[in-house]
Amino acid sequence: MRLIKLFACCGALFGAVAVHAQENNLKVKWDFASDYDANRNKALTLTLLNTGGKAIDLSGYELWFNSMYPIQERPDAAVDIHNRNGNLYAIDFAKNTVIKEKDSLVITYDSPYPITHTSLTPNGFYLQGKTNPEDVIDLGHPEVALLDISTAEQNQVLNRLFAKNEQIMGQVDAQLILPTPAKMDIGRGFLTLPETVKYSIAPEFGNMMKHLETLAGQLSQYQFIEAPQGDAFIQWRHDSNLSQEEYTLNIDGKGIRIGASTDAGAFYALQSLKSLLHAEHLRGQGKVALLFMAVQDKPRYGYRGFMMDIARNFKDVAVIKKYIDLMAQYKLNKFHLHLIDDEGWRLEIPSLPELTEIGSVRSADFKDGNSIQPAYGSGPEATAGAYLSKAQFQEILTYAADRFITVIPEVETPGHGRAAIKAMETRYNRLMKAGKKQEAEEFLLYEAADQSVYSSAQYWDDNVMNPALPSVYHFLDVVVEDIKKMYNEVGLELKLISLGGDEVPAGSWEKSPAIQALMEKEGMQSVYEVWPYYVKKIQQICASKGMDLAGWEEFGMINKGSGMVVNNELSHLNIHLDVWNNVIGGGQKDLAYRLANAGYKTVFTSCANFYLDMVWDKDFREPGLKWASITDLEHAFSLLPENFFANMQYTEAGSKLEKGKLASKVRLTEKGRSNLIGVKGALWAETILTADRMDYMLLPRFYALAERAWAPKRSWEDDYKFDKKAYDKTYKEFVHKVGSQELPKLASIGDGFNYRLPSVGVLQKGQTLFANAEYPGFTLVYTVNGADPGPESTALGEGEGVKVKSGDVVRFATVDSQGRVGRISTYVVD
Repeated sequence: MRLIKLFACCGALFGAVAVHAQENNLKVKWDFASDYDANRNKALTLTLLNTGGKAIDLSGYELWFNSMYPIQERPDAAVDIHNRNGNLYAIDFAKNTVIKEKDSLVITYDSPYPITHTSLTPNGFYLQGKTNPEDVIDLGHPEVALLDISTAEQNQVLNRLFAKNEQIMGQVDAQLILPTPAKMDIGRGFLTLPETVKYSIAPEFGNMMKHLETLAGQLSQYQFIEAPQGDAFIQWRHDSNLSQEEYTLNIDGKGIRIGASTDAGAFYALQSLKSLLHAEHLRGQGKVALLFMAVQDKPRYGYRGFMMDIARNFKDVAVIKKYIDLMAQYKLNKFHLHLIDDEGWRLEIPSLPELTEIGSVRSADFKDGNSIQPAYGSGPEATAGAYLSKAQFQEILTYAADRFITVIPEVETPGHGRAAIKAMETRYNRLMKAGKKQEAEEFLLYEAADQSVYSSAQYWDDNVMNPALPSVYHFLDVVVEDIKKMYNEVGLELKLISLGGDEVPAGSWEKSPAIQALMEKEGMQSVYEVWPYYVKKIQQICASKGMDLAGWEEFGMINKGSGMVVNNELSHLNIHLDVWNNVIGGGQKDLAYRLANAGYKTVFTSCANFYLDMVWDKDFREPGLKWASITDLEHAFSLLPENFFANMQYTEAGSKLEKGKLASKVRLTEKGRSNLIGVKGALWAETILTADRMDYMLLPRFYALAERAWAPKRSWEDDYKFDKKAYDKTYKEFVHKVGSQELPKLASIGDGFNYRLPSVGVLQKGQTLFANAEYPGFTLVYTVNGADPGPESTALGEGEGVKVKSGDVVRFATVDSQGRVGRISTYVVD
């Protein structure tokens, strides 16, 4: 049996990282141990290779790195491996640890979990002197060896992918407008745009001119001229009978007529018009001919959200604005900006400069309080300016508002608070040295006497603020007030702010003297009662400033001793909940419905469908995590927000669900339906070190989010009458729209997007191989000489085959119009 052994260089997997100026000849490689077994022996290796001509003495150094999964030292280990908190590890070398020239040192360790994808491998390696901490050598990311897989297994994987891809093959009328309008009637005939396009815009739509100018600049083959309404080819008319985001779009032989009552409705009509165009039109090429149609449209949900995590790995203003443009084009209107987490504070707070001076900086120099520790492969070198200044944040606010998008800032509390805690600890130490005790304690977030023992979801043991300290609420009051002022100064109002509430680990506060005193004062019988006390306190802070509190689902829950359950007592406080936990097989699949039924304003942020940092499929080369789901485009599309169970046929592990297995799960009541205010996708950044990787993870799955947030409920969505045939037809129309039309248009937004290209499935019939792609719109290429396929390789038309003989190694991939190459599928002929 033949084995395929693949290697990936660090650049392909993790993106480029700055290299320390000090030259070194030490390279790091990561691999599975020879006896690795995902079920029994999860042994892994780190190899330090001396590529130079001189021996390297490591005795005076520690090797530091990050690992998504815990590192377990083996009993026979020749080195000591220490967890330094969170996902930061250090290897302490013994005396006389020398690697001779052209030699290597192999370190074997264990993992408690299988390493299923590249993002789970260690990264961010550096050496640091034990006695001289300023002696730091950046080793970057390792060369990663991919999992051995037999040719028979690899061929079976490609056969299964071929069968799945077959379901969307063949002729189909692609969806015309994405997201799907509420009502659309298609007429007979086409409207061709004249070379000079006359337009008129009702005076009520003051913001429309600049948006039309943007489109006119893309349609450079036409000249756009303003004209009186009676003479205009495209007319924006004010219609007070339409609701806030509603619009009408009529295209016939007379021209294009748009009706709306607000700027937002007029803007969304323009996006629908743009959806009818092709990519070449937006490059100033070709003539535009539009089908006659009558559209009356409004969104299914008023809250259509996207969350971007810039705390774990920072993204700058240019990247953020590009994503705002993407949201606007597909009619999303709530931009949840995850600014704060354990691994970074990314927003300037003028009243507390230490938050960014310390909390935005990750470096090897963290022990003295000058920064926080490296995380998620950030390495030893601090990145300058890895936060949004006040001016930059305000630029984002106004840019989003111009596109009818509300920015909802998130300040994670009380858990996930380590960056804030450490920043305020540095402030405290500085002021205490200056003899200013009262000032030092003003914003303290932790209690030195607290002996509570816990480990968070990301393995931190010191990341939870103490709700018994008045300084915690003073801190939050100041932070929220500063953020509110940033909105007010640019003419906006902060009506909703998220204060987190996610994943406070078990064991928090249990051995805190301050908590014990609080419990006695408030008559609390259990430490669990501290949680609703905290939620009410921060809700009051928000209410005093004229805003509502938002947060993760835990704000609407309470632990009564047997795990978290819905807390009905706080539902009257108008708390908005982002409900993520519906892991299939995890026991909380109906949580969003239970909270909505209880009266909480609920945004369904389904981790099973719209956690966009999840892996696409089981291929080891795919980046991302898999704890919530394996999420390809169809799986994302499959979410039915109000009937989650209707289209659920398999567990997260891929097992067929037993009939009636979900009968006991809670469904939405009419009250709950009125409280389910929207859906949201979330892009967490633990594995996303670069903007290109962010593009790859988001697209094309983003289109499924846009469709579910806006498009009307379909007749086949009913829980007990789910029509799989109708669903499959709808998905086929959707995926053809995405692949053939929408992905190519992305080049017109900013500097474009590094979206994921479709993978190729393969089927062998006799001595002929057939191949197909996950979504249409791309050239399929192949080689038979063992070389990796590229833009110059032989193209394969739909339905065509490749003649082969036994032993041939044939490699397939998709290529886009810019020459980018997708993931390679290697098939070894029987």
